Amino acid sequence: MAKRDKAVHNLGEAVRQFISVEDNRHHVHKMLGLEVEPELPPTLASLFEAIGKTGRDETP
Repeated sequence: MAKRDKAVHNLGEAVRQFISVEDNRHHVHKMLGLEVEPELPPTLASLFEAIGKTGRDETP
């Protein structure tokens, strides 16, 4: 059982390393038929960042 768990962990690490490269990530999403979230326009990204920062600042 421990041998299988280690193999699954190693496989998971390999997949994480593979998809950490942007080009690979899009290829894997397409190959597996996964939906790829589009990048946010800069205005929305900055808006969400400002909202998040305000929330972090208000947290005691």
